[in-house]
Amino acid sequence: MAFEGRCRVTGIGSLAVTNVEEALDLVFEFAPDLPYLPQLPRLSPNEGMNEQMYEGLPGLVQRGAKQVIVQDEEFFLAVDALLQQAERPDENAGAVSPQASAALLPFLERLVLADAPEAKAQVSGPVTVAMSLVDEEGIPALYSDVLREVVVRHLALKVRWLASQIEAAGARPVVFVDEPFLASFGTPFFAWTRPEQPRDVIEQVYAAAPVKGTHCCSNTDWSIFLRSSVNIVSFDAFGFARNFLTYREDLVDYLALGGNIAWGIVPTDPDDLAATSATELTARLREMIGKLVSYGVDRQAVLRQSLITPACGLGSRPPETARPAFELARAVSAALQTEDMGI
Repeated sequence: MAFEGRCRVTGIGSLAVTNVEEALDLVFEFAPDLPYLPQLPRLSPNEGMNEQMYEGLPGLVQRGAKQVIVQDEEFFLAVDALLQQAERPDENAGAVSPQASAALLPFLERLVLADAPEAKAQVSGPVTVAMSLVDEEGIPALYSDVLREVVVRHLALKVRWLASQIEAAGARPVVFVDEPFLASFGTPFFAWTRPEQPRDVIEQVYAAAPVKGTHCCSNTDWSIFLRSSVNIVSFDAFGFARNFLTYREDLVDYLALGGNIAWGIVPTDPDDLAATSATELTARLREMIGKLVSYGVDRQAVLRQSLITPACGLGSRPPETARPAFELARAVSAALQTEDMGI
């Protein structure tokens, strides 16, 4: 069954609150039709987007401020076990513990009682995770064929396990593989220069997700995602719509194949948030949708294939930013659903 956003609200990932129940109250109040598992990095450093994915990764050692993968005998034994799990995963392969996600079990419990058709989780992607890790010589793990493969297999198990937990709670799983580091694509800080290089490794990670999503919180080469098998491309529409909409042919083809756009139209910067309104954001988003219509895409199709979100995660913002950001997202969603879609 194809995924359709239908201008529903969801979140990107992190929240700045330190209380699990408060975080889940926000999620199920403002994103009841597509609730998401919140990461709470201020509650625990284990819930940072990369740190959450380090759990269970073979060979990982903290050395000063760096996370180093040490390729010793223990590493290769762990890799062998990882590869066996990838081929014949048991129910615990890729499990995320309460120490890495305090909200996970309470989220699943609420999901069982909710009437949400779908629910979202997210992992940090292989490019972003592998660029946060180095080998013993200080080389990023992404540039090692062995270490990159280990990271990819490890994250693919995380995706598969999270999807299985959401499905067991009664909702269709939507799993995002988020790649903020790809904002560096095309700069001297990133050695890969061909879009298919990151695309190929990301495809391997979200292959197990029934509905596949991805997010980059800044500008990048959007063909990396628009030419992939991903069902949802999420981006900061408040700050980078002009760049995103220049990918005319890719967008037309992507939407024609049923791809969805998660419009991060609500700013997360407190000053920008205070200076805007739902009316202004709705008008801006309608203008963006109008640009796609000018490319020859059916307006109703764009609306059916859209989600409304904050521009990025809220974990690094003041805690009091979350509620007004989601209030604006809900207001924009309601305007588009009632006035534009007739829902």
